[in-house]
Order: sequence, then structure tokens, then C-alpha cells
Amino acid sequence: MKKFIVFFIILLLSLPILVSFTSGSTVGAYSSFLSPEGIQFVSYSHEWDEHKLIDLYKELKQNKYGEEINMLQEIRVVAGNHSSGDTKGSYHPTSKTIVLYQGDKYREPDDYRETLSHEYGHHFAYYYFPSHHLPFSKWQKLRGINIAQLRWDAFWNYEEKNHSFYPQEIIADDYVLLYGATNYVNSKDVYSNEAFYLRTQHENQQLPNVLENKELLAYLEEESGVAIDKERLIQTPFFTNIEDDKISFSVSEKTNIAYRLNIELFSPSSDQQTVELYKITDNKDNEIEFSLDDVGLGRFSDFESAIISIDVVDLTTSIGFETKETTLNF
Repeated sequence: MKKFIVFFIILLLSLPILVSFTSGSTVGAYSSFLSPEGIQFVSYSHEWDEHKLIDLYKELKQNKYGEEINMLQEIRVVAGNHSSGDTKGSYHPTSKTIVLYQGDKYREPDDYRETLSHEYGHHFAYYYFPSHHLPFSKWQKLRGINIAQLRWDAFWNYEEKNHSFYPQEIIADDYVLLYGATNYVNSKDVYSNEAFYLRTQHENQQLPNVLENKELLAYLEEESGVAIDKERLIQTPFFTNIEDDKISFSVSEKTNIAYRLNIELFSPSSDQQTVELYKITDNKDNEIEFSLDDVGLGRFSDFESAIISIDVVDLTTSIGFETKETTLNF
């Protein structure tokens, strides 16, 4: 009886998808390409010929995948916008179809890299974890999210402003970070801040860092059979010590990680100064140190308090995040 109730709930919640999305044909398409796995790539934009669709297929294969890739039916590139505006992609679970929008604007396969990873993340999630969009799923519990933090009404009350609070979108972004295609970042872009602006990060930065959730990662690997590259995992830095002009943090024992310490300093007279300090790890120490002397501001003891946060980006993968703000009193 219990299994029947669960099945009925899943069916009921899925009905809006069943009536809203249908698989399309290639009638009126500019070009098409059938992959060895049987995925139909179809272009409805004059900017996308067969050669670009083949390159889009190669872009898809940069994501990690398992047997679920053989169930993907179609990837469609259309010229116009989604009904919600600037959306670049969508996934239809019943037809197992990814649609990429604004094909006349985004003309190269790598323009869709993160979007394609995210939409494929939906396909991956519905194949291995079909109950993830329901409260009290094992994924939700292991992810460390309270059900009250999320929106569970995406199927019948979807609003773009709530995008980052739908469990479907959260697990798709989890896939991007854990399994998605990666990019190399040039170290020269760290000090111009471009590396931090263009990094691949989770849309919902208020959630716990999925890249350090060992219990969840083990569950994802066990259920899918797809291994997670441990080299892409990054721990959240945490404050360890202040001494004179230096402040220290415990970090991942990894090289080629860029950190930007954002500090808002407050003097006893309530004067305020905002500074940014940078560090790129070149060895596998588990601690990094920033110095106020690098910007000529003397010692921390000259100030009364500070609000700090750290931006992180792995220069090998472009994956990163920002920590929550923390107040320190000196």
C-alpha cells in the first residue's frame, strides 16, 4: 500500500510534465545529426549546421556519463527565446529531450558548455534519482538541506525568481560541479578578477558546499556507477588565526587554486576600508596566509573588527564558490 501511495504521488506530480512537453520531429529543421548512441541532434537555427551539431555532440561527451546517455533522445538548438526570456536551456523528462535556446545568438558549442552540463544534469538525476524532486528523498537528506529551505512546487507553480530553490535545479547544478565539463583558467585573470566572475559555481551559494560532502558523493557514485574525479573537490576555507598583519585559513591541500580574501575593515572611529587580497597555491600546504602589509594597511590590531569572505576558483577546472561572510572582532 505504501509503495502504491508513493507511486501515485510521483505520477500526480509528473502530470504537468506529461501534458506540457512532447517530443518534436525534424520537420523544418536546418540540419540534423544522429550520434552513435542514438541521440538526435537537430538545428532550428540557420547558424547551426551539421558540423556544429557534431561539435556540440563532442561538447556533450566532455561531461561524465554512464548508461543513462543511451536514454537521451534529442538535443535541439532553436533560434528563438524560451517563454521565460533569457533562459538558455531546458530539459523535458518525459521525452528525454534537451532544448538549447537563442541559437542565433550563441553560435559556438562552447557557448553552451555550462548550460548543456546543467541540462544533462537533469537527465542524469531523473535516471538515477527519480525521487529527488520530492521532499524527504535520500538525496535531499544527504545533501544537508532542510525541506523548508526549498520550493517543491516547480511542476505547477514555476517562477524564474525561485529557480535556485527548486530541488531539480540544485541537483542539476550539483552535477555540473561534480561531473560536468571543465575549463582551464589563466592565472593572469585572477588579479583582474575575471577568473572569479567567470568561474563555474553553484547557482545557490547559500547551500552547503557539495564539493566536500563525502557521504553524498559516495551515494551518487554507488547509485550511478559513475566515479567522481576527486581532483575537482575543494574544501571550504575556514579561519584559523590572526597574528599582527597576517590572517590564516585552513584550505584544501591542492595546487593551482586561487583565493581572493574580501575584507571590510572597521576602525575604532567607525572609519571603513574595503580591500581584496589574493593568493594562488603552488604547493599542497593545507593553510594559506594573507598579509595586510601587501596593501600598506599595517596590522589587524589597528582595527576594531572586520567582515570577511573568500572567493575560490580552481584554475584547472574553473570550479569555485564564495564563502559566507564572517565577522571578526579584534
